[in-house]
Amino acid sequence: MNAKESAPPALREDQLPNYIASNLRVLRRQAGWSQTELAERVGLNRGNIASYESGSAEPSICKLLRISNVFDITTRDFTRRDFSDPAELALARSAHHAEREQEQARFAQYRRRHTELSQLVESSHRLFEHKRASLKKPCKEAELLAAHYLQLQDLSRQLLHEHEQLLQEVECQYS
Repeated sequence: MNAKESAPPALREDQLPNYIASNLRVLRRQAGWSQTELAERVGLNRGNIASYESGSAEPSICKLLRISNVFDITTRDFTRRDFSDPAELALARSAHHAEREQEQARFAQYRRRHTELSQLVESSHRLFEHKRASLKKPCKEAELLAAHYLQLQDLSRQLLHEHEQLLQEVECQYS
């Protein structure tokens, strides 16, 4: 028997298991929450939770993300693992914690890189001002280059400011 004959047939997307309804019920009950309590925690109403648990409706990706985050599970695991098996739930939580740690490390790296870039931009500007002040009478080309540099400096500062705002918006997820 060759490898092709022993491999299970590949599943199409419409054949993949979907455990949203059962997992939602298992996780909610495990947490000791009513449908109303869960709904309040994720900003939905009880009817939404009831319809998701019955399988008569599926949450949008945004709602699924909120629900998954409440239970500390990735959306992929939430939809593809059967949490009625405690081992599957333990694996999913373990994987989510490892993923979360990697995200936190990546965020810390972005924060450090932002600090380095800010210092580099400011250091470059101080050097520029020092050199500019040391010129007695700059030629037209030097003045033109200085004007271009100052425009780039302003753009760099704007980008760094926007980067800082983005970091602040995302930071609450990693604090």
